[in-house]
Amino acid sequence: MDNTVSIKLQSIEGKNPPIWAIGKQNIRFWYYENEHGEQWVAKLDKETLKVSGLDIGWKEIELTLEQVEAERERITERLLLLSISKIPNVGETFARSYMETATTRQTSVQKLPLSEWILNNGEMLWIASVLTAAIPYMKWEKEKN
Repeated sequence: MDNTVSIKLQSIEGKNPPIWAIGKQNIRFWYYENEHGEQWVAKLDKETLKVSGLDIGWKEIELTLEQVEAERERITERLLLLSISKIPNVGETFARSYMETATTRQTSVQKLPLSEWILNNGEMLWIASVLTAAIPYMKWEKEKN
């Protein structure tokens, strides 16, 4: 079975998007454009997830399986906190104390590759879905080798 599809991303903006974001893509390729026209792409290349975006000057970020798992946890926690913080009379206090705990834990573990970028809610939802989808493929690749 051929898992290759042809996707033309002619509207990718900015200088020097990653070459792997243009042309034929396999099923492990993701594209996102937010409400401001900022574009993001991700591609799974065996045991490495590559992420790049217009908002970060098309800088390529490569993540290992361990980093993908840690980033998914960090980003889904952040999304949960954003949702909880909107609950009247409960959310703000809970979110603040939980955020302090989560921040301390994450800082003590390591600096994660995506943590230096500020992502809006839609971008976080997209990257969380990419990370979640990539993990089983990355585990499978790791087990093969």
